[in-house]
Amino acid sequence: MRVRSEFRSPWVVQYFSTMVKHFSEKIDVERTDDTAKLTFVCGVADLALQKGCLRMDITSPTNDELIQTCDVIERHLQRFAFREAPEPLVWEAAGE
Repeated sequence: MRVRSEFRSPWVVQYFSTMVKHFSEKIDVERTDDTAKLTFVCGVADLALQKGCLRMDITSPTNDELIQTCDVIERHLQRFAFREAPEPLVWEAAGE
């Protein structure tokens, strides 16, 4: 199962860096300059920086694990971007 969401902000580079640093202390993280793969027990989050946008692709084996992985990513992004009072993310089904 796979979903995708995007978060637009002038500060996405900082949020990306903060998320990668935070999660690298807890789980396996593979990072390049503008991408990161976060491997949770419930799924994988692929993060990619694009112009003014942080794209998040979540892949999990079951719907429950997909929901859990999305929730972890969204809660952390909301926490790191609190000054912007961001709206909830909109997750859309993504093709394989």
